[in-house]
Amino acid sequence: MTAIWRNDGADWRLLAPSGFPDEHTLHGLVADAPQILPLAGSPRLTVVGREVVLGGNYADLLAVEPSGRLVVVEIKLARNAEARRAVVAQILTYAAFLRGLDPPTLERQILGPHLRKLGHDGLAAAVAADDQEGSFDAAVFDEGLAASLAEGRFRLVLVLDEAPEELVRLVGYLESVAERLVIDLVTVAAYDIGGS
Repeated sequence: MTAIWRNDGADWRLLAPSGFPDEHTLHGLVADAPQILPLAGSPRLTVVGREVVLGGNYADLLAVEPSGRLVVVEIKLARNAEARRAVVAQILTYAAFLRGLDPPTLERQILGPHLRKLGHDGLAAAVAADDQEGSFDAAVFDEGLAASLAEGRFRLVLVLDEAPEELVRLVGYLESVAERLVIDLVTVAAYDIGGS
């Protein structure tokens, strides 16, 4: 359990989270700084689309790892009724839609407008531009992306401000039986410290 303490000059007190005003605020934070998410294996994520249409519905974020693994991120606040079991069905629906697509279809038909808005002509270019270590390998990426899509080997990330116990159990169960999926359940909190 993380705690933030503040000394007001006279005494120390435990700060309570201030919360997020809405899902859009949390959505923007994760899209702008995906590295803040403590994900299993600590991959670097490159966000390649926001509100991406997948099978008639909108995935909050679509990202990709340097390995080529596709990442679907769904963001909910606990006060949203979908923050319990429905969010799992939602993200699995997106994964089911993506499985079996070929990379050109993903890049042109689904992510084309998003990639152009970011100034990239393809997924590899987006990841290469985000590579801070100079270790990006386009051939490895292309092979990994094709395998991720063909086999349904995705990372599914659920980001909430609070995770109900039933959701924690459900995600734990799914990850234990679904060998092709990496499922990260991340809770985040916002604090107001001196107006920041």
